[in-house]
Amino acid sequence: MKGLTVSARYTSLLVLLHYIVKCSGYPIIFEAVHNDRACMDLNIPDGDDAHLLFLPLPESIETEVEDWFFTELSEMSRPSSVQFLKDLAKMPQHLSDMMRQHKNRARISVMIEEEETKVVTKNQALEFFRPTIIKNIAKGSKGWDVTRGNYRICVNARGSTDIRTIFDMIKISEYQDQMEKRHVVKKDHLTPLERAFDESAALAKSIMDEMHYMEKREIRMKRTADGTNARIRWFSYLSILILLGVTWVQMKYLKGYFRKKKIL
Repeated sequence: MKGLTVSARYTSLLVLLHYIVKCSGYPIIFEAVHNDRACMDLNIPDGDDAHLLFLPLPESIETEVEDWFFTELSEMSRPSSVQFLKDLAKMPQHLSDMMRQHKNRARISVMIEEEETKVVTKNQALEFFRPTIIKNIAKGSKGWDVTRGNYRICVNARGSTDIRTIFDMIKISEYQDQMEKRHVVKKDHLTPLERAFDESAALAKSIMDEMHYMEKREIRMKRTADGTNARIRWFSYLSILILLGVTWVQMKYLKGYFRKKKIL
């Protein structure tokens, strides 16, 4: 009975890991005020790459239209979808009529730069209601470095209209794994427990990627803290020198004042 209980617990844990691995992400929406820009940070694990999808909308867009675009971009970023990395489906007529009421009064562009070196890797214009796919943003990067894989994505809005940008990312490694699984013949002799172990191995790999990313962040934070401490130390030295200089001036002034009054 005890052995069955332990086995049931392990089976439940592996089933939970299986559902965690199967969970897929959804696009996010971030806003940019007119004549300003909105930025976000992005990390790509070493040896990996990513495709980015952008779809800008006016701030005043109707919720129903925004929900339709959000769903369509989700389909474009889902590897098992027929719209994967292609285009939007045909919009319903009533939504199309609502969309035409919004005039394009802003120039929108997206800039991708390496976070530490500030080297711009991509700079591309965007259009309202049109998805833009930027592929392989880390292409050409080789080797390991503290700054490698850390990117800053900024959406610039020029004009009189605030914008809402639907954004999603496709990691190449996850996409390739899913494509390979679609073409692999299922082995009937594999038990559900063995399949759950395979899924948990994939989850462990993603956890290792996150740990590697946290290692990079810790190194960068230590570098920032050391630089801040050095600046504070030199500021303290400067403050002491200014204090000594003010004290010396005050002493000279008081000494001259007392001599003039013949007190000394």
